[in-house]
Amino acid sequence: MDFFLNTAWVIAALPLAVSALIAMFAGVLRDRAWIPGTVGMLITFLWSVGVLAAVIADPGHGGEVLYNTVPAWKASFDWASFGPYTVRMGFQVDNLTALMLPMITLVSVCVQYYSSAYMHGDKRIPRFYAALNLFTMAMLVLVMADNLFLLLVAWEIMGLCSYLLIGHWYEQAWPRYGQIKAFLTTRVGDIGMMVGIFIVFFAARDLTWAGLAEKVPVLVQDPATASLLALGAFLLFTGAIGKSAQFPLHTWLPDAMAGPTPGSAIIHAATMVAAGVYLVGRAFMIFGHVPAWVLVVVTFVGAFTSLFAASIATLRWDIKEVLAYSTISQLGYMIMAMGLGGWTAGNFHLLTHAFFKALLFLAAGSVIHAHHHNQLLHKMGGLRKKIPITFWTWMVGYAALAGIPGFSGFFSKDELLLAALEWHNPLVATWPIWLQKLPFAMALTTAFLTAYYMTRATYLAFFGEPRDMHLYEQAHESPKAMTIPLIILAVPAALYGWLGTPLFNHFTNLDWMVFIQNFLHLPGLEHHVEFSTELMVTGMATAAGLLGIFLGWYLYAVVRPETRAAWIARFRPVYTLVRNKYYVDEFYDLVAVKTTEALSRAVAWFDLNVVDGLVNLSGTLSVYASEAAAWFDKHVVDALVNMWADIARALGAAFRRLSTGYVQQYMFTFLVMLVASVVLVQVIR
Repeated sequence: MDFFLNTAWVIAALPLAVSALIAMFAGVLRDRAWIPGTVGMLITFLWSVGVLAAVIADPGHGGEVLYNTVPAWKASFDWASFGPYTVRMGFQVDNLTALMLPMITLVSVCVQYYSSAYMHGDKRIPRFYAALNLFTMAMLVLVMADNLFLLLVAWEIMGLCSYLLIGHWYEQAWPRYGQIKAFLTTRVGDIGMMVGIFIVFFAARDLTWAGLAEKVPVLVQDPATASLLALGAFLLFTGAIGKSAQFPLHTWLPDAMAGPTPGSAIIHAATMVAAGVYLVGRAFMIFGHVPAWVLVVVTFVGAFTSLFAASIATLRWDIKEVLAYSTISQLGYMIMAMGLGGWTAGNFHLLTHAFFKALLFLAAGSVIHAHHHNQLLHKMGGLRKKIPITFWTWMVGYAALAGIPGFSGFFSKDELLLAALEWHNPLVATWPIWLQKLPFAMALTTAFLTAYYMTRATYLAFFGEPRDMHLYEQAHESPKAMTIPLIILAVPAALYGWLGTPLFNHFTNLDWMVFIQNFLHLPGLEHHVEFSTELMVTGMATAAGLLGIFLGWYLYAVVRPETRAAWIARFRPVYTLVRNKYYVDEFYDLVAVKTTEALSRAVAWFDLNVVDGLVNLSGTLSVYASEAAAWFDKHVVDALVNMWADIARALGAAFRRLSTGYVQQYMFTFLVMLVASVVLVQVIR
């Protein structure tokens, strides 16, 4: 077991090497680029499982450092020095890392094998696989980083890779727009995050998790330093808002659907969007100690985003767009849990969500592939008969996301709702009870809406009569390279939540939930609750989910389209508001885009008419000055020079006339000049 721990660096190095290999030999590999990508990631997955097994089996580690455990393995070195301060870079494997690694690599290997069929015939397959492996490598480095700076490096590499994957088909307008929008929107949060890292380093003089866990509890005893660290934590959270697509920086994620569906699956499930949640969880030694207002902000941003995005998903007609807003909503759940202090619940839902959301995206890709690249739900219908494997695996993901009892999402969602009901934060203790319970109400409403929109999408795609007979008749089940990953992912999507139940522990004697809770425990913020409270929350969550399922089925399986249209007309303003995604994009277009364009036009006018005017005026004046100087040189300077030349010439001509060659004239001239000189001397006297 020690072998896997001592060589854990291979988990990050192998995908990097594979990415470089594919990029260098793209011309040779071509359509076969999936082979090194899939094989390399499979080896990485097996290595990750070995690391997890070693962490579980190692009795010598796991001593608690607040919000973190002592790493089972660590390797670091001094990277840079600034006077007396040193920045260290390195990797570590602790309990949270050990749980994340197999999830990331399993999803990635399924996506890569799936892509071998989905991307068949694409002219840039090596480029896609190189970006996919680099993307996975960045997420692996991010979860293995033992410091904030290395996490930031991996964070930015993921931003680059998402840009490449979203814009894979850059010949088309939508992918180009989507990649630029994603890159620029997330940069807004990244700028805040970078400033936050600088503030944390300025306050603590350390960026390693172990160093921060040791120093922050002491530093916050000083009110000024506590306020400074609170600002740093809030700015770190802005990075999570951008990366995990939380309101108000959520608008990039739906447009990320412009890329290939396998790329969407890995972005939405195991890598980029999960990074923001992971950042908050990993840096909880900061969030958990700074003034309480930071966690209150985190809570309400997550709760609002979950409800906001779920409401938008209820009226989407693109199957991938439904899942995109579902991802935003579920990430809001996780962020809310972190703010509530439900650290275990947030990380547990992060793990379960990765499996069932990757499954749903790949199943959606299979539907699109079978339906000749149609993504619109209103053109589908009855597909369960045509694509049974895709249908049943989709149903597993649907059940997990909708929170149907027995599936993984049911267990992790209940943990979130329980954390919301039992919110303990000193700042909100004096608030009205309805305001204290508002996150719980929002989360419960989100559970209802989630079950509703997933039932709606499921019915429209797989049940009822075909709404486009031409597409339906040509629909066919996807090849095995696409259905096998669906079957593999369906297993953890269905069963992962059972690992925390007493029934599983009774038969296996492996208290997995104790492993998770002890390894990911948050002392002081997560509280023991009565069994009756847990039972009540489970009942309410189940009731909300079943009500959403019933409503989704009733509105689309029972109610006639004409009746639905009449109801929509009755609530037209609300329908229009939600259908247009609350006009957030339009607001940004008006405030940011149009304002920027107007400012650009104003700057261009100023540059053309003022800056260029001054430059042109200077040039004109220079021309006039040059012409004046030329005139002065010609008519004054040259005239004076020429005058003396003319005088010399005239004197020369005069004296030349006197030079006749006759001695008598020379003697006469000499005599005249002598007399004149005598007279002049006499006059002067």
